[in-house]
Amino acid sequence: NYIDHGYYRDVWITEDNPWLWPDQYRQEKLVSAKQYGVLHEARTSKLVARAYRSSALKTLQMKHEYDGDSFEEVQLEAVIMERMTYSPRVMNIYGHCAFSVMVEVIPIEFEEAVVFDEGYATNDEIEKRNKNGLRPYNNFTSVEKLHFALEMAESLADLHGFEDGVIVHDDVQVCQWLRRPDGHLVLGDFNRATIMQFDLQRNEYCKFNNGKGFGNYRAPEEFAAKNLNEEIDMFSFGNNIYALLTGLWNFYDTDDDGVVHKKLIAKKLPFVDERYRERSFEERKLIELMEKCWAYDPSERCTAFDAVSFLREVVKESNARIDGATSS
Repeated sequence: NYIDHGYYRDVWITEDNPWLWPDQYRQEKLVSAKQYGVLHEARTSKLVARAYRSSALKTLQMKHEYDGDSFEEVQLEAVIMERMTYSPRVMNIYGHCAFSVMVEVIPIEFEEAVVFDEGYATNDEIEKRNKNGLRPYNNFTSVEKLHFALEMAESLADLHGFEDGVIVHDDVQVCQWLRRPDGHLVLGDFNRATIMQFDLQRNEYCKFNNGKGFGNYRAPEEFAAKNLNEEIDMFSFGNNIYALLTGLWNFYDTDDDGVVHKKLIAKKLPFVDERYRERSFEERKLIELMEKCWAYDPSERCTAFDAVSFLREVVKESNARIDGATSS
């Protein structure tokens, strides 16, 4: 059954696969009435009920060339997912053939719960909405935002710290994370990923060129399309934090990619309402990390490991504050 599609692939669900689960587990679970904050609540509830005995087949759309380059992209994704099987924060792969991969079903579209509608708004709309106090466009608590940010950072650290070499995701966006029924986030979709080469003579990783940057979610150096490394992921991770905080895209007042490109090249960053720093301890710390991710110079940007360490400490402090407030 057809589910959905992205720019490159169609996604299909195949149900009742006896090789995924033994017969005794193949019984229909009751469809939960729980709301997931997504656009397609009914479909999501059905997928949650069926996910344990299903798989998703991602196939290259017919509008793209079935050539060597496309094959290598799909093969690269399959190799990365297979090698990252050890990580609970990366989507599980079941198989790969030519221009398709078969993966586990992750039923909850996280982006739909994070970003409101299309993610854009005028300055007048936001000023009116926040006139009597900040009202983010999503419904997460500050503690939930903190934990989601940590899970995202941990999955990027799994890639950047892979024992056999640095893996750059190269397409970090909120939509790349899906949510399992247990509430945890899983990173998927590696068709743009880059496995960095290592220079044995210089004893360092080689910078790479991924072509001209498109879209409005890129790091500034991607528009020069050269001398890139894993820090491009961290700049975009900062954009993800912005979406968690506000429920909007980083440059929410324009959908013109060209305008955004010029702003980033000119070192102009998204507007951050200062009231978020005072709204909660967790959100203040998220802004602090976001600004470290948005450093214009990649060498001054925080790493995925820095982000994980920082967020884990914030989680500890957040828990201590909650426990203290409860005991008092």
